[in-house]
Amino acid sequence: MDEAIVVFSRKGIFQTKIPARDVRSREHARKLWPLVSSGDSRQMVTWVSPSFENGQLRRRSHFRVLPAPHAFNPKAHFDQEEAGRRGAVQESPEHKQAKEVVAAELARRLRAGLAMPWAFKDADASDYALEGNLLLGADQITTEYTLRTPFGSEFRLDIAVLGRPVQTERMIMAGVEIEFGHAFDGRKALIGKSLGFPLISIDITEMALAELTAEWANQVLTATTRSHEQGRRQTYMYVHDLLYPLYAQLPAFLDEEQRHQFLVFANDQTLNKLVRWMNALAEKLGYPNGAVAVAIVNGRNDQSRKMLERAGEVVGPDWREFNDQRCLRITLPRSRGLADLQAHRLHMTMVRFILSYSDALVGYKYCNGVDNNHPEDDVWIAHRWLPDLKTFTQHRVLPKRLAEPINRLMAMVSELHRNHAASQKA
Repeated sequence: MDEAIVVFSRKGIFQTKIPARDVRSREHARKLWPLVSSGDSRQMVTWVSPSFENGQLRRRSHFRVLPAPHAFNPKAHFDQEEAGRRGAVQESPEHKQAKEVVAAELARRLRAGLAMPWAFKDADASDYALEGNLLLGADQITTEYTLRTPFGSEFRLDIAVLGRPVQTERMIMAGVEIEFGHAFDGRKALIGKSLGFPLISIDITEMALAELTAEWANQVLTATTRSHEQGRRQTYMYVHDLLYPLYAQLPAFLDEEQRHQFLVFANDQTLNKLVRWMNALAEKLGYPNGAVAVAIVNGRNDQSRKMLERAGEVVGPDWREFNDQRCLRITLPRSRGLADLQAHRLHMTMVRFILSYSDALVGYKYCNGVDNNHPEDDVWIAHRWLPDLKTFTQHRVLPKRLAEPINRLMAMVSELHRNHAASQKA
């Protein structure tokens, strides 16, 4: 199968088709997950990477239909894969050695006051790179750190980078997982759609114990583009789209005020809860009054109704399914740079609130007052006039739609499996 449909794309549900050749890696496929066949049956599919021998292509990339059990529970599937992963890594001296040397390298840098910079570019989302410092705000490196997901499962990070708490719990500033061939696809896809911090996945496939040294740890932590002949990376960054506005290195001409806006659609109870949390968070982090503006948009009259509908156009055609009367507008100061800890703690805690404690659809405006003149575009496109050349330049800024509720995604996956099983039985 040469083409599939992205179930939850930035354009909405079942709105985007993708050829197999446009999927760059298994990690990219996880970012797109779940995927279904492009026919009427909409069967769940997985991406199969191309195979090479002696540098020659033997098999082209394609999509393969997944087996359809009569009952499929994504949470139970996640728990099964997590248990399988724990069993696999416990039996591996290579995994233990890799975890220890990477944790030691991070601890060494933390003690020495050194940064741990990372960077990558998501060409589908922006013309601009994402950049961060893995150790910003960190005060502890720990191993075997257990986390609870928004859907009620637990998973264990090989390495967690921790910072002081904003409220009661310590902040997770970043995580590291050591993997064999970036395995456990369903588990990693769900984790990537649930996290409020950057996660580095390090592939140690076919590595020997003698190769897993302190020098290797230093090298692999900074290598986000190392490839082999299939175009795979040894180090891969998972960053939720909701964090893209924090890490995107946007030029100043795009936003003179240096303030951006998040548009949240959810039920009334969730919106009211987020208002209280965001106001308390801004106060806790020492922002002056008005710096973090949190406002409910009510569609009570013609003017406010138009504001609500314009916000809905940004987030996508299904916004009314979440709340057709109200939304939440959160306007924040943009991060002033890679060392702006206050902005990082603000954005990361807000993202954790949204992903962990609400079923919300979230849209984005890269500056106040930007007009959504082309709602059919799923990425903001800015134009800049160059008077010397008497022409406009075009700039793809960031996505308009940043987050789907993880519970909605899991319910859709269960429904797709049920429908597939029913069609086979018939």
